[in-house]
Amino acid sequence: MNDHEIRQKIEQYKFYHIIQLTDQIATPGNPVHLSTQKMVLEEIRKIDLRGKRVLDIGCRDGLFAFEAEKRGSAEVIGIDNDLSKPAVEFLIPFLKSGVKMFEMNLFDLRPDTFGRFDVVIFAGVLYHLRYPFWALKTIRDVLSNNGKLILETAIWSDKSHRALLYCPVEESPYEPTSCAFFNEKGLCTTLRSFGFEVEAIQYLSQRESLKGLLRYVGHVGHTLRRRIKEAFVKADIDRGVFTCSFSCDAVNQQLAQYWEKTHTIHTQIGG
Repeated sequence: MNDHEIRQKIEQYKFYHIIQLTDQIATPGNPVHLSTQKMVLEEIRKIDLRGKRVLDIGCRDGLFAFEAEKRGSAEVIGIDNDLSKPAVEFLIPFLKSGVKMFEMNLFDLRPDTFGRFDVVIFAGVLYHLRYPFWALKTIRDVLSNNGKLILETAIWSDKSHRALLYCPVEESPYEPTSCAFFNEKGLCTTLRSFGFEVEAIQYLSQRESLKGLLRYVGHVGHTLRRRIKEAFVKADIDRGVFTCSFSCDAVNQQLAQYWEKTHTIHTQIGG
């Protein structure tokens, strides 16, 4: 397929990810997300993926899945609740990729669906979920012991004195599907409760960009400056990548039994 044919093929689809196809041609995805995607790619490249099984949740056009494959993964599976036709019909065949993609909801995922994975990539999904705690439980259940989780999400940027979850809908700082914004302490505490150890956190620090904009427009009219300040307050959201390791031994089995199954705690202690 020559460059002209590739460009003609690309024009048939709408892409989310910008994926390099040749030295001159890349898919025309959304550049707004490049900064967060770069952070995720950096974390993927820090892990030795040779011979590992990798799951990409919310895989879209497959940017992270293809990167994992390129770095030697034995098997890469991607799932998305809106399967990418550009990926399935064009990118996978064009790249001669062995990545397998399935249309399914995260909450339908079970350990016996695809087996367990050594690495789970979970980028740009958590803050969209109405049931974020169950999502993390689902991921825990499909991870192998000592497996890795690369989680990228929108974070509520408060001072993290308390573990909190901001769960708006109509007043969401993004849009109505974005309804689960943990603060850092809330997310780290929640991850620990599921047996994850947070090894590294990297932030995009979008708030600093807004501060820079305010400084830049300091000389303009009061109305514009007020509107930017209002946007800053409303969008008190950062993007962060949390790289975690999972250990079965780190799960508090008594609490897990209480939260997820039946139990005999009240029978034993009364009350």
